[in-house]
Amino acid sequence: MKCVICKTGEVQPATVQAELKIGRDRILVSVRTEACQQCGEPYYSAETLQYLERVREDFARKAITPGSVGTVYQVS
Repeated sequence: MKCVICKTGEVQPATVQAELKIGRDRILVSVRTEACQQCGEPYYSAETLQYLERVREDFARKAITPGSVGTVYQVS
């Protein structure tokens, strides 16, 4: 299948880092999905979207505590 975004890349199975934004927090979740080999646009299945929503909900109610992968600094 051709990518609907870049129109040139092929969509193939891939592992991508989905970024969930919850307030000022960001969660990176590795998921197996399909993505364009040219531009990287992910194509999530309904099942994957449901999984990501469960992760978002679990984080919001503090049922999971993901490990930190770095620090964000702000300069005014």
